[in-house]
Amino acid sequence: MSNAKQTILARLRESIAQNQHIPDSHPHYEAALRLESDDLLETFKLNQSNNKALVVESSKAELENTLNGILQENQSKDVLLNPDVELDSQKLKGANFIPYTTSVDEMRQKLFSIDTSVVQARCGIADLGVIMLTSHPKAPRLSSLITSTCIYLLDKNNIVRHMYAGIEFAKQYEKARSGCDILPSNIIFVAGPSRTADIELITVFGVHGPRKTYVVLY
Repeated sequence: MSNAKQTILARLRESIAQNQHIPDSHPHYEAALRLESDDLLETFKLNQSNNKALVVESSKAELENTLNGILQENQSKDVLLNPDVELDSQKLKGANFIPYTTSVDEMRQKLFSIDTSVVQARCGIADLGVIMLTSHPKAPRLSSLITSTCIYLLDKNNIVRHMYAGIEFAKQYEKARSGCDILPSNIIFVAGPSRTADIELITVFGVHGPRKTYVVLY
């Protein structure tokens, strides 16, 4: 650290110590969007559907059966599974299930030909209708980006009101997982299938990510 930077930081610390009237810097956030209902689950489902994701309700007991039905409906052949997904992979059937346990360099040729992936979502953000993902060794970032169809699993209890609450959720999750107080290396917000538009404003799905997305609530 340079001497100039040390001097500036020292002066700031001295000023804070001498000026007790400085307001508390603890962040305070009021939701920017007014919700029509306090039912976060129903609000999330509505907004996520408006974002063109396919929302499917299930339960912990029926999660694997629900997933099997979606895979059959989409005629999925190769399915990429993140190691942290909250399901019993032994109950899955009808496709070739590939655990994402090796680096992209070791499985590159196979990885980019897989048609479907299953990813664990951390939380849902009700007012925007988006889901939040965090990446770590058992939840590689690429798994949500490279397949034509991506199926996100989301615990109904992990739906928060707004983006600020989502970031706080990410901090708490990472601290519980790794004991670290900092944010995960990557936080991804997903609002539905990938879409873009050309100069003629024609919407095209699946250019920069999955063409089709499911959110399975359990």
